[in-house]
Amino acid sequence: MQTPNGIGGAPRGYSAHPLVEGFPGKTASHGAFGWSSLWLLDDGTRRVLVDAGQPAYIPLIHDGLARLGLAPSDVTDVLLTHMHWDHVANFTMFENATTWVGERELAWAADQPAGTKFIPDLHVQELLRRTDGVERVSAGDEILPGIHTIASPGHTPHHLAFFAEHATSTTDNTGNAGTAGSLVFAGDAVKNIHELATSRVDSTMDEDQSVRSIDRLRSLLTDTGGVLLPGHDVGLAMDGGQVLRLREQRAQIGFFADAQGDETDRSIG
Repeated sequence: MQTPNGIGGAPRGYSAHPLVEGFPGKTASHGAFGWSSLWLLDDGTRRVLVDAGQPAYIPLIHDGLARLGLAPSDVTDVLLTHMHWDHVANFTMFENATTWVGERELAWAADQPAGTKFIPDLHVQELLRRTDGVERVSAGDEILPGIHTIASPGHTPHHLAFFAEHATSTTDNTGNAGTAGSLVFAGDAVKNIHELATSRVDSTMDEDQSVRSIDRLRSLLTDTGGVLLPGHDVGLAMDGGQVLRLREQRAQIGFFADAQGDETDRSIG
């Protein structure tokens, strides 16, 4: 991979901010939670959203951008790892952004019959309809300065991960900026700490391909000393052979248990 240059030949760097940190939960009674990760990369010129989240994230996106002094109209690019509803649904809210989508992944999703699980039919059709503001990409492309696509099939047939060569992220337990390095946005090729540590995957269309994709991304982490941002968890790092979360994992949940009582805290963490 070539190193992109910024002003004076210095590497172009991004600051990375979590708008929503994913949570590795599932339910058999109410379908998928869809609590996916949502990160913003900012190099002072481009503001790049990695995945677009599910519909319930709309107020969280507004709030997260506002904390950074931004609005949805300030987002310049949206990168889609794959064509599942919890990673695609809100791409239309970024009116000035270019949406980058895997050409083969989009074609595959468009070929599926209406009602195929996890595929948002109307969003797929809208991506196909747009002649402006949608760019189709392939594995191995440098789509933006310092951001490359990586083939990571298994969860879906043509899933893409994204590798940001130079980035500083707020992924440590203090919430302060971490050291500059590289970031791997794994999407659902690696959904959580368990999958990265064990290569045992949940919800995959091809288990063998998923294992190979995890091995590929784990090798990239080892080679670069970077941080992996999974599809449904907080940031992860490799320490020798051990996989570590870089901050506490928690989901705030309220529950109304009966007719008389107030909301009860049933948070998980």
